[in-house]
Amino acid sequence: MATKHNSVTLGKAQDDEPIFVLRAQDTLAPGLVRRWADEAERAGCPAVKVIEARTIADAMERWPSRKPPD
Repeated sequence: MATKHNSVTLGKAQDDEPIFVLRAQDTLAPGLVRRWADEAERAGCPAVKVIEARTIADAMERWPSRKPPD
């Protein structure tokens, strides 16, 4: 699972490429990640990426300090 220090995806981003990060503490994050996984699956994204996204959403829901987006 990707974290702040081991994200392959962040490492692939161009220096000036816009990105959007969702943190586990954000109460909206798990649902948004699941929606992304569903859309990615329909778009033909590799199953391993879809499974990873759903695993991350599960972990986000278990995060101990959840609050509204900041």
